[in-house]
Amino acid sequence: MKKDARIDPHAIVSPQAELAPDVTVGPFAVIDADVVIGAGTTIGAHAVINGPTRIGARNRIFQFASIGSDPQDKKYPRRAILS
Repeated sequence: MKKDARIDPHAIVSPQAELAPDVTVGPFAVIDADVVIGAGTTIGAHAVINGPTRIGARNRIFQFASIGSDPQDKKYPRRAILS
């Protein structure tokens, strides 16, 4: 699915990630396995998206964003990983 996506050559995208054909990925972005990104979405430079994460259509993820990881808040309870 990602063969037509516009992926900057400096971005790192897992072969197990699923990107809609018109997704744009900026330089130095990292997209992990088990990530699905919907049509018309733009991923900014240096953004990191870890799986499992599903992003719908027509979203804009700004530069340096971190999606799918635990927040930096030390009071945040660790989530249970279900298999």
